Amino acid sequence: MARDYEVTTVKMLISRLLGSAAKLGLGNFIVLTTTGRRSDEQRQVTLSPISDEDGEYLVSPYGDSAWVLNVRSDPRAAIRRGASEEVVHLVEVTGEKPGLVKEYYEREAFARRFMDVPGGATIEDFASVPERFPVFRIEGAG
Repeated sequence: MARDYEVTTVKMLISRLLGSAAKLGLGNFIVLTTTGRRSDEQRQVTLSPISDEDGEYLVSPYGDSAWVLNVRSDPRAAIRRGASEEVVHLVEVTGEKPGLVKEYYEREAFARRFMDVPGGATIEDFASVPERFPVFRIEGAG
């Protein structure tokens, strides 16, 4: 069984560093700003999007994390890459993209240890537990 993800001071510092990298346009990071479902305040999290032939997506390797719950409450969000910020609409496609989740698992070594799938996981392993890995397609605000 995968370990629970626990927010520690070190992880918070790493998150801030990755957020700074995203704001500078470095690496494959974005800063996602959502509206808090209870507080109605702006909340930011640094994420690493992943793409396929159908578009760009955000994967939550930690299940129903705060940003996931916020997006389910209000799918309007902002994404910042470097100096540019874009208002977007996030559409949940959980369970529709097991291959994408597998690719994310293979690419993101840090998150891998928290994803509850066996080593050498197949697409079927991800398809059998879609609720563990929420996925959202990034669409223009339209």
